[in-house]
Amino acid sequence: MENVKVFDTLERKIEKLLGRLRSLQEENEKLRADLSAARKAEKEAGDSRGAVEKLEKEQETVRERLQKLIESLESAESKNS
Repeated sequence: MENVKVFDTLERKIEKLLGRLRSLQEENEKLRADLSAARKAEKEAGDSRGAVEKLEKEQETVRERLQKLIESLESAESKNS
């Protein structure tokens, strides 16, 4: 009879450990998915940062060209006046 108690106790402990193992596996999968999503978001943010920097450079180039055109027009106006 004592053996039955020992085996019952062992069985309960094993079931408890298996439950904990399943719980940890589920948590691990969730964390993997979260990590994957975070990496994707980081990559997209980096891509966006590069696009913004490119647009800022283009905007600065356009601004400089407009400034030169304005100065040329002002210079031409002052010569005609």
